[in-house]
Amino acid sequence: MIEPVIRKRPDIPESIEKITEKARELEAIYDVVQDPLVLIDSDFKVQRANLATIQFAKNHDFESVLNKPCYEVLYQRTDICPYCPAAQTVDKKENGFQNFLTPKSREIFFKVGEKKQTLQLEFYPYPKNEGEHWIVEKISDVTKQKEKEEESFRMRNLASLGILVSGIAHELNNPLTGISLTLQNLKANWQNASPEQIEKRLEMIKNDISRAAIIVSDIISFAKSDRVKVTLGDIIDTINRAKDTVVRLYPHLSKNINWKILFDHEYQFPFHPQKMERLFMNIFRNSLQAFDYRPGEITIDVRKTKNWIHIIVEDNAGGIPEAIIQKIFDPFFTNNKSGTGTGLGLSICYSIVQEHDGTISVKSTEGKTRFTISFPASGENTEDPL
Repeated sequence: MIEPVIRKRPDIPESIEKITEKARELEAIYDVVQDPLVLIDSDFKVQRANLATIQFAKNHDFESVLNKPCYEVLYQRTDICPYCPAAQTVDKKENGFQNFLTPKSREIFFKVGEKKQTLQLEFYPYPKNEGEHWIVEKISDVTKQKEKEEESFRMRNLASLGILVSGIAHELNNPLTGISLTLQNLKANWQNASPEQIEKRLEMIKNDISRAAIIVSDIISFAKSDRVKVTLGDIIDTINRAKDTVVRLYPHLSKNINWKILFDHEYQFPFHPQKMERLFMNIFRNSLQAFDYRPGEITIDVRKTKNWIHIIVEDNAGGIPEAIIQKIFDPFFTNNKSGTGTGLGLSICYSIVQEHDGTISVKSTEGKTRFTISFPASGENTEDPL
């Protein structure tokens, strides 16, 4: 900023000297600001600018900036900038920027030679006279900040991809573990096993391969919004299969567990058999891991109220802390202290229930955890469950 020459004269009142000194202090503060600050009148001409503005405009001094069009000095344009919030008032100069009464901001791409910049422009109304407003414009170069944000976004995408791959491995690990254990058993006992026993184990391998194929198919069609295909099935049979599979996959965790499956008759309704089996496998596995090899009991109670079928799964493994119980259905949330879990199991359960127009909730009191899963008996959600 051009500094005015001040000569002290004995005939100048002391108050004027103080005002002049204050003005010089304000200009010094103005020039210290690292971002360009420009005062623009209602004719789009620069009336005041700080030192950073001169550096931004390049090859200019204060004299060549003042009273020049802002769009020409700052952005090398021949007409009003299209992103200027006061551009719509250009035909109403006699009234100033009367419609521009609140601060506004714009993000623009600006190119100088070969250099590309991302600029954050902030516009503040300055009431000059009655019915007339000028503008204070602040220009911030946010190029590096945007580059960091884009890099962070790329890193988050890579992290999400890693989590997705981890989730796929998590889902495929169940049938692959079953295949591995069954093959080990066959290898150790095939000479002494009867044909029926061998055939039974081969059937188990076949079922596990089928389950893995379904998981891969689900991954391939992940982006599709097609409604899940359902068939009429017996939920008791599905629960029993899920329990037997989990016991086979986790024999040591299941060793001291007492299972109770309570129902008064068969319950049939439309559902996807393989997905429903995965739902209960994940819940049962979650309970087994909570017991951590300790003895306990898992109770599955199936009942019907009006048009809903309810499956209540309860364990006495110690309960879920209140601080995290609201998070357990969140993708990738895990409370597994061993660090081996991916936090996808209960999230998958929630997704499967939603696909079947059902509801799932969890409560934990007195060392017990209870999952309540409700499905419309007709396959159509017509009323609220419990």
